[in-house]
Amino acid sequence: MINLDCDDLFDTWRQQARWLLSHEVDPSVVSWASEGVSDLFASDHQVPEGQGPFQARIPRALLDTLGQAAQYRGDQRWSLLYEVLWRVSHGDRTAMMAGDKLGSELQRRIKQVRREAHHLHAFVRFIERPQDLPGPQYVAWHEPAHDILH
Repeated sequence: MINLDCDDLFDTWRQQARWLLSHEVDPSVVSWASEGVSDLFASDHQVPEGQGPFQARIPRALLDTLGQAAQYRGDQRWSLLYEVLWRVSHGDRTAMMAGDKLGSELQRRIKQVRREAHHLHAFVRFIERPQDLPGPQYVAWHEPAHDILH
């Protein structure tokens, strides 16, 4: 099992996924673990060096969809994205659709992220602080469940 850490950044994951895909590394042998969390089945296998021979054609819409789903905080966040990417790159575009098991989970995660963004815009209210206190004049607090803030 190849154990990777993308620091919860989509661009880092995308680079790692591109390398893995070019070497046709199956999703079942890849694990993305968060910092401080170790994988029981991880081994000493490393990410292959450089670009491999496989050239995948990925629709732009899929990259946008994966970028939205990457904002979801939850189990198997990066593994699910790589599995969808793997299937689409090998000709199975049903992985993007809601009728598929993976596609359904992908769409559910995107819906949760959008819902959280809506809550941020709809329910967060700023309050004015007294003029004599230093710092910002208006303050608000919101702790989102997903990575919706840049």
